[in-house]
Amino acid sequence: MWDELVSGGEAAIERLLGRQEDLTLEFKAHDLREPIFLDGSLSPAGKKIFAKEASAFSNSAGGVIVFGVDCRSTHGIDQAERLTPISSLARAETSVRDAAAELLQPRHTGIEVVRIPSLADQASGYIIVRVPRSDRRPHRSEAKGQKEYFKRIGSRSYPMEHYDVEDAFRRTTAPILVLKTSFDGAMNINVREMRYKFQFGLSNEGEVSAKSISVQIWNLVGEAFGALGYTTSKNEISIYGGRHHISAPSDFVVHPGETRLFHEFQLILKRDPISGEVRSGSNPLRSGCIHFSYAIGAENMRVVEQKCVLSDEELAPLLNAYWG
Repeated sequence: MWDELVSGGEAAIERLLGRQEDLTLEFKAHDLREPIFLDGSLSPAGKKIFAKEASAFSNSAGGVIVFGVDCRSTHGIDQAERLTPISSLARAETSVRDAAAELLQPRHTGIEVVRIPSLADQASGYIIVRVPRSDRRPHRSEAKGQKEYFKRIGSRSYPMEHYDVEDAFRRTTAPILVLKTSFDGAMNINVREMRYKFQFGLSNEGEVSAKSISVQIWNLVGEAFGALGYTTSKNEISIYGGRHHISAPSDFVVHPGETRLFHEFQLILKRDPISGEVRSGSNPLRSGCIHFSYAIGAENMRVVEQKCVLSDEELAPLLNAYWG
């Protein structure tokens, strides 16, 4: 739904009319009787509203907040009834973005804020906020007069009970693993062929050690994922459903602030002796010629699918290599 709202503009917002609020969707109307925004900035009441919903979504399954849609109860069911565009839209977006950075403790860096202008008046419109479920939960509202933790149940946000907060803190905080790529060990086969180690490193930007680590890769483009003739790696590799599954041994641990080599592939480059063009597989060596999709998993860490596209800057050492 998020991508549809971002790309669809006001028409996508209009299509929400008649839709019910649920576990991952919350509507907020700009009502002059109790304004969420004053002169383009979140009012004190607006800050409480935003912080409450952001805390609840962060601590639950995640969700989307849509500002500028009036939700009314019809036969006991809350559903979107009408559009209430927000004036001073650009300033309001900045205010919500600032609130996302300031009104949760600990800070949730994954929150996205986007403004959707109205076709009738580009200076007014709607603000949509994507709040992913957080690996650093629980998050507390820091709005004035509202220092509480919230959770989402059905279409409502409620204060967390004391035992809810205790359970959340007892959970192990998840590591945050980031993929790093590099090249090493150039081997000049002849004037037409070079081979490198294409290295995958994992950097832990979280606060706890990463264990039981695995990486999946798929949609491989470029002659960069061959098996090395000799390796000391103890990783287990399998292929299923078009994906390469690489699992580290149980004693492979990446501690907070540490970056470790995880796996190595063989990259083969070939050079045309006449034109001098260097190719990876059938593609000239330039930005985008080597890319792949991947997902990193570890104990207590949520798996997120991502894409890696090697840039000209990352490929520069290969282009500038001495071919003999």
